[in-house]
Amino acid sequence: MKRAPRLLGMAVLGLLLHGCMTAPPAPAPDDSLTRQQPEGWQARQAELRDLNQWTLQGKVAVRHEQGNDSAVIREWVQNGDQFLIEMSSAFMGMGSVRLEGSPTFLTITDSDGQQYLSDDPDALIRKTLGWSLPVEALYVWVRGLPLQDSPSDIFFDEQGRISHLRQRGWEIHYGNYATLAGVEEVPHSLTATRDELRLRLVITQWNPAPG
Repeated sequence: MKRAPRLLGMAVLGLLLHGCMTAPPAPAPDDSLTRQQPEGWQARQAELRDLNQWTLQGKVAVRHEQGNDSAVIREWVQNGDQFLIEMSSAFMGMGSVRLEGSPTFLTITDSDGQQYLSDDPDALIRKTLGWSLPVEALYVWVRGLPLQDSPSDIFFDEQGRISHLRQRGWEIHYGNYATLAGVEEVPHSLTATRDELRLRLVITQWNPAPG
């Protein structure tokens, strides 16, 4: 298994260059929200958990101790818990980086085709990017769901959707929901905050895989 040198971290951070999209802190839950589980929430969870195959595009911005970075998600292909994410920055044609794997294994391929492998995705991302990315949780949170079998504090809006989620030390705020390419009431954006790290994801297109 190859270990990713710090130089790769610098190269990936070069891809995630400063952009017009920034990562604001996740707003705190307000008095309009409730912890009371809405009617039909169990059925809603089941519907969203069945949405486990998709292709989406979007943008991601990160604010961390070293500064701000942003990138375009050219393609995020999800198949169950298996994912392939291709990110790039248009600034000066810096190229692309591919993340491929599952919650328990990750391969990072840089713009030169060099691969770095690890059975600890979080550790590999910290080594290469210099900040954490909750790989195991993100593909669940992006659907407006909490992780199963993990303590959580959930705040619902008046429409019965998750507006704010606290889980595994993260504060996740859902900015709005939308119907995207036939997928009804899925998050259009989210902001996740943990300590000094803030991550904002905006989805521009989301296509479910055909059944």
